[in-house]
Amino acid sequence: MKYILLCLYLVFLTTDLAAQIKVYAEMYRPQFHVSPSSGFMGDPNGPIKYAGKYHLFWWGHLRSTDLVYWEEINKNALNGTPNGFGNWSGSVVVDTSNTSGFGLNGIVPMVAAYTLHENATGIQRQAISSSLTYGSFDYYSGNPVINSTSHDFRDPQVFWHKETSKWIMVVSKPVDRAIEIYSSADLKLWNYESTYVGRGARKEVWEVPDLFELSVNGIETNKKWVMTCGMGPNRMQFWVGSFDGHQFTLDPEDNLMTGKNVSGEIFEDFETSFDGWTVQGDAFGTQPAQESLPNQQTVSGFIGNGYANSYHGGDATTGKLTSSPFTITKRFINFLVGGGASSSTKLSVIVDGKEITYATSPVNQEMLRWVGVDVSNAKGKTANIEITDAATGSWGHTLIDQIVFSDVLYDTKVEMANWADWGSDFYAAKSFRNYDGDDARRIWLAWMGNWTYAKYVPTSPWQGFESIPRELGLLKESLGYELVQKPIQEFEKIRLTEFAKAGFSVSGVQQIDFSPLWNVYELKVKFKVKRVDQVFGLNLAESNGQKVVVSYSAKTSNLSLTRPSTHFSYGGFSRESKAPLMLKPDSTLDLHIFVDQSSVEVFANDYKVSISSLAFTNVNETMISLFSQAGDVEVLELQAWPLKSIWGVTAAEMERPPTVVTGVKGESTACSVFPNPVMRGQEVALRATSPAAEIHLSDFVGRRYAIEATGSLMRIPDGIAPGMYFLNIVLDGRRETIKIIVE
Repeated sequence: MKYILLCLYLVFLTTDLAAQIKVYAEMYRPQFHVSPSSGFMGDPNGPIKYAGKYHLFWWGHLRSTDLVYWEEINKNALNGTPNGFGNWSGSVVVDTSNTSGFGLNGIVPMVAAYTLHENATGIQRQAISSSLTYGSFDYYSGNPVINSTSHDFRDPQVFWHKETSKWIMVVSKPVDRAIEIYSSADLKLWNYESTYVGRGARKEVWEVPDLFELSVNGIETNKKWVMTCGMGPNRMQFWVGSFDGHQFTLDPEDNLMTGKNVSGEIFEDFETSFDGWTVQGDAFGTQPAQESLPNQQTVSGFIGNGYANSYHGGDATTGKLTSSPFTITKRFINFLVGGGASSSTKLSVIVDGKEITYATSPVNQEMLRWVGVDVSNAKGKTANIEITDAATGSWGHTLIDQIVFSDVLYDTKVEMANWADWGSDFYAAKSFRNYDGDDARRIWLAWMGNWTYAKYVPTSPWQGFESIPRELGLLKESLGYELVQKPIQEFEKIRLTEFAKAGFSVSGVQQIDFSPLWNVYELKVKFKVKRVDQVFGLNLAESNGQKVVVSYSAKTSNLSLTRPSTHFSYGGFSRESKAPLMLKPDSTLDLHIFVDQSSVEVFANDYKVSISSLAFTNVNETMISLFSQAGDVEVLELQAWPLKSIWGVTAAEMERPPTVVTGVKGESTACSVFPNPVMRGQEVALRATSPAAEIHLSDFVGRRYAIEATGSLMRIPDGIAPGMYFLNIVLDGRRETIKIIVE
């Protein structure tokens, strides 16, 4: 590979630009999302409303009267933590009856429950602190309130359960993929009640649980309990069931038991028998497996109670399941698959005696994941499905469940779960408890981050922020239980002049007349689809090849969000997020989109699907366009609003990247570095026509970083975050700047 660098001239407004930036006007700073003035913000902790104020902790503390405008109270709300311990995620309650005894002179106490992490050993215990000022909390001398010897026991969520007159705590056992439930009469003495374990996605650890009630289809007399938790590094899942104060029980109609969330015709679910299938060989046994087989690792991810498992007799056995003939009427066949990733362990679609397509497990693992194959070219033809185990070595078996004929491609390569959001950055969601009793809504928000790259994001002097608050609803319709998330109505107060246009068609790429001054806006659009092969959507924050793309494929029935790595190139950041989503019965798709400097949140089709992702946009790149491939798409409605900053910042005050131009008349100047990209701590060699009089490294903002230079060799600092930087060099009295990528 050749590393060829064009030297650049970089123009800075001043050498100390960073020192002059207004707080909350820094580059990439969200303007209507909650973020700290400085420091790191992670999981939302203890969201509550009491005495007319919403409180949000991270264990800093923010307050609001409307969930839109926020006031930062302090950076550390937990006082008195012993040396050698850290305060991890948790919750806050208002002890209105003073069950804890922390109240004084009629003042109702707030009590924080959180994980006390012992730094030296990694042991995690649950602790509490109390507050009478509702600002900061004092450490309880009787801590820990739940002792432990475990390194993985964290994130308590506490609430009052009126039916049993007890405080309830749900706390995660991350490595066990379990949620434990405790009860207490006074917040100090806790009793173990039960553990929820088993169903749900298990690829990564479980963290930050919550448990609350929601009305089904808006009917107040029909309520279900919803348990949620994060599955690291960035996903949120939920379960629907019942809770009696002691135990959470999964609803028999939860999608984990029925598979209804995948739209289409269920061809086979392997619940009780192989009726309709021809069984050959010994590998599959005589009936579907109900659990893991002898000497097999734990199998997870199947729906209901049964699945096909060719591990009977171990990996050495072989066999085949062949379905009865059927007519292909849908574009795709989706199914859950696990076991071996070899082509010798696969599901094949056979037409006229020939295999037209097949799929196998994405990885060698006893965890079933969704995979889909395209059979649209064979619609109307007679076919069979063959499930084959022809392998005899290691991972010589396959696991199959829930074969669905569908017009939605469910090729997600992820486990079966009730996913709350399909984006890369929606994690550790927590719901507000309203102690004022003046709002029946269940509202939650989440950390907009991903542990894969959270500590490297290109923001300063803060890192991390929370999603916009969303009103939750629970639907039970043809696709089983669906979690509806609607941005709270309060955000309408920060809308500026509306742009509206309706009843027009788009073919190719068409720029819209809405021209925000910065990437801080809200947009609604409703499309009418005419052709099954259409791909259409929006390009956001667009300029010079930079754009965030929100796209829908009518063929696969998938909504996607693709973000660039232009301004943040850390490995794993540049990615496409996809969500399976059927059009409405009238062939329409409605989108509600919030763009805020470094994030995009997309809500689709009555808020049943959401995709939330970080996307670091350039404040100078604000063009918006619509596009359609394979014919024109009709735009029934389009509305857009610039949004006011909740911090009082204007677009003109926003920190902007320095102007970058090429050398004179675009000609290359005589300097370069090698290698480029470069790793942190690695040396690079400067190639120049004369010795450098000055060398320093800077980022987009102009912040300088010390760099060791010995002759023509320079060492990149170990402590900087991966991303794009500028090597600033003075040669022969002129300044030259080389763009350099640090990995």
